[in-house]
Parts: sequence; structure tokens; C-alpha cells
Amino acid sequence: MQVTEVLDVVTALHVAAEHPDVTAITRYGTDTRPGGQSPCGVKVTYRSGSSALLWAAEAPKSAPAAVPLPAEMPPPIERATRMLMFTSELLDTARPPSLRSWEACGYPGVHLSPCALRIVAADGATTYLRVTVASGPSREPDKDSHRDYRIPEGAREWPPRVPAPSAVPG
Repeated sequence: MQVTEVLDVVTALHVAAEHPDVTAITRYGTDTRPGGQSPCGVKVTYRSGSSALLWAAEAPKSAPAAVPLPAEMPPPIERATRMLMFTSELLDTARPPSLRSWEACGYPGVHLSPCALRIVAADGATTYLRVTVASGPSREPDKDSHRDYRIPEGAREWPPRVPAPSAVPG
């Protein structure tokens, strides 16, 4: 499975999730494999103006250890961990058949842990998606203003249905 196909899955799930804090979801980069001049990835932009990016990284020489995610969704101020956890929850919910497994992990030379998702496709190909965040013009909130958010029905299947009915009460 190509890294662009893995990113297609991740992008589709984020779009179908219709999270109320998200203002845009875009794909970027022209490379079709990790390690090039224009890394491919998914950029999610939030109401604060900040962004979280999941981008294709080269597979490290030795596989980094799996790192557990927090038991509860971290607040928006912890955007990197929040992005990894939300993406993992979307994958856990939809269970795309083209992917065999996914887990948060560390990555050599990166101080944040977890800082990546290791995704193994049904064909055995492994993709590492690193997370990077970019600040926006406003400070990230310390508390989650969308604690009642639930993954909508349209994002609970593969392929996801878009637009999915909102899961936000009210």
C-alpha cells in the first residue's frame, strides 16, 4: 500500500468526523513516498488558527517502541498528542480493511513521545506518520469546549459517509 493511500484513509476519516473545532482539512506535498523534497501529509486546521499535521516519515532503521496514548483525550493545548489520539480513535472506530494495525510510537531524534503513528497495511507495508503542530494567532484553550463530541455514524464505517450527520448535541 502506498503512503498516499494511507493518507487518503486518514483524510477521509477526518472529513467524515466533522469535528466542530476543525475549520479545514487539506492534503499537501507531492511526494508519493517518505523522504523526498515535498513530504506528503494531512493538515487539520482548528478554530484557534493552529494546525496539526500528520506527514509521511521514513521508516527508522529499527522500529521504535509503541507508546501508549493517554486514557482520556488531552486538551487542545496538547495538540500533537490530541491529533494522534483522535486519528487512532477514528481508525479504531472505522476499522478500514486496507489497514491491519496502527499504534502510537516514538521516533528517533524526537523529544515528544508519542510523536507518530505506525500504520501497517493489509499487504504488510508499514507507514510512519509523524505529527507536527503549528501555532495560530490565538492561544490554544486549556479546556476542551467540545467534550460532548462523539464520532458520527458516517465515520463509524468504511468507507465513511460524507457528509455524516452531526454528533454534536443540540
